[in-house]
Amino acid sequence: MEHLFTTAEDFLQDDSFLRFCMGVSEEDTRYWENWLREHPEREAPFQQARKIFDILNGQQGQLHAAVGQFRTLLGAHVANTTATLPVRGRQRRLQWWHAAAAALLLLTATGGWYQYSRYRNQQHLAVARLHDALPGTSKAVLTLADGTTVPLDSTGTGRFEEKDGTRINKGQGALVYNHSGNAAAKILFNTLATPRGGEYQVTLPDGSKVWLNAASSLRFPTRFAGNDRTVYLNGEAYFEITPDAHQPFHVQLSDGQQITVLGTSFNVMNYADETNITTTLVTGKVMVSQPGGQQAILAPSEQAVIVKGENRITVSEADIDKTIAWKTGMFEFENDGLPAIMRQLARWYDVDVIYSGDIPPLHYSGSIRKQATLSQALRILQTAGIQYSITNKTITIRNI
Repeated sequence: MEHLFTTAEDFLQDDSFLRFCMGVSEEDTRYWENWLREHPEREAPFQQARKIFDILNGQQGQLHAAVGQFRTLLGAHVANTTATLPVRGRQRRLQWWHAAAAALLLLTATGGWYQYSRYRNQQHLAVARLHDALPGTSKAVLTLADGTTVPLDSTGTGRFEEKDGTRINKGQGALVYNHSGNAAAKILFNTLATPRGGEYQVTLPDGSKVWLNAASSLRFPTRFAGNDRTVYLNGEAYFEITPDAHQPFHVQLSDGQQITVLGTSFNVMNYADETNITTTLVTGKVMVSQPGGQQAILAPSEQAVIVKGENRITVSEADIDKTIAWKTGMFEFENDGLPAIMRQLARWYDVDVIYSGDIPPLHYSGSIRKQATLSQALRILQTAGIQYSITNKTITIRNI
């Protein structure tokens, strides 16, 4: 159906347009991008509708909200705004999107207030965007014991073997190890590595499952022998460990830190560009050990934080939903600084980030679907006054 919309109200009442703004439908995204190219004379109300959507939706940190949820949110803003108008104003029966636009004046971000007029003056920033980046996918590289590398992606299935007889089955975005060879054979090690813009899952020989986040690697044996089970992690991973009291599970990190597990699920973040190493326990029990001897035992929903370069473990209550959101297809931010947010986006979209001027000293909260394009993900920051451009896989952040 041809859309002959001329006002922001027309766009915001259309479910296809709302799905486009949310970034949840490739079909709707293609349609509206093509529509705008064919109707450049209607770009002003089109962009106005997007601004209203982004700011109202971004205020609630719900860029992944369903269409119905957004309509409820919008209605609440309209009701609250209309209720604050003088009687004469209410008698004029302003169109609902006018009331929504008035609500934009209430937009806040930690560190200051930003009036909607500033966004109207800066609309050219989004239009001037030269490039965009697609979200990451299931992809990785498996390095076998003899140095052979096997590219992996989310498509197709297959099966191959290591020299010790270990069978490796490839599914869609996952590997499953099954050792059936000689138990006395030399233990071989494999390494599964995800690039920036990739993630992958592996089931280890003991049945334990590991989800690797972007820009991470896991080194592990093709069979577990001896008194323990030890793997080596760089980056971030979520573990679901098969219990075995006689063979405890260890995760060894690059700085010498070790996590000892008896049977549990937990998340470890150990990126080189982060200042902290965090271990977050979801179920069971783990012990975090420093090379200097300090130890901490975590209970469910606790998090151990080690500042790199310091021989001290700090244990606190964890936000489990935020910590493991990456595994369930989301970015969750809760009072996070801009550099921390941009590091996550850079790893997932395989882009670089540079700052022009001082880094804005603001903090942000919200949720973004990992399947959104980079420009869609960045719009939540734009609603808080952050100026940016994307050129040749480089994001430039400009201070407000």
